[in-house]
Amino acid sequence: MTTSQLLSSEFTGIDDLTLAEVDAKLKEHQQLLQVLLQSPGSMLSYLPQNDAVAMQNEAHAQPDAEQLFQQALACSAQQELYQAATYYCRAAYTGHLQAQVQLGHCYLKGAGVPKSAVFAYSWFILAALQQDSTAQQACTVLCKHLTLIDQQQAQQLAAERFEKITLQNNE
Repeated sequence: MTTSQLLSSEFTGIDDLTLAEVDAKLKEHQQLLQVLLQSPGSMLSYLPQNDAVAMQNEAHAQPDAEQLFQQALACSAQQELYQAATYYCRAAYTGHLQAQVQLGHCYLKGAGVPKSAVFAYSWFILAALQQDSTAQQACTVLCKHLTLIDQQQAQQLAAERFEKITLQNNE
């Protein structure tokens, strides 16, 4: 789809496209961007190229979940709450149970992250599914203080995070 097509009166937005059409358009634009990136003298040629070997090396150089969790604990002990929450979050997205519980506490208290009972509840849900008793208790307590809509939103977030964690860990 060209710029003129996007600006035409016939095109009213992405809502008019099916998922398959959106996917096809995204692939088309991705290919165009690759061509632009690889064209000598292109305005975009200065951008870093997608190098599969470099990406693999970066993936192997990343710390594992337990290292991230330990870094979070150290930052938390030094009252570096934003940094601690960042490490908890990175570890939690690998599926690290204790990091998920601690990240839930961070959101509940607003420690290094915006205070959000919904986000806290979503992380506690994931940890509770892994039979963590602290998370199960937190879910029971939070459930009494959240509206039904907030509970549903947290469950949706937990489901999305579960899928992301599962897919990441199967790569």
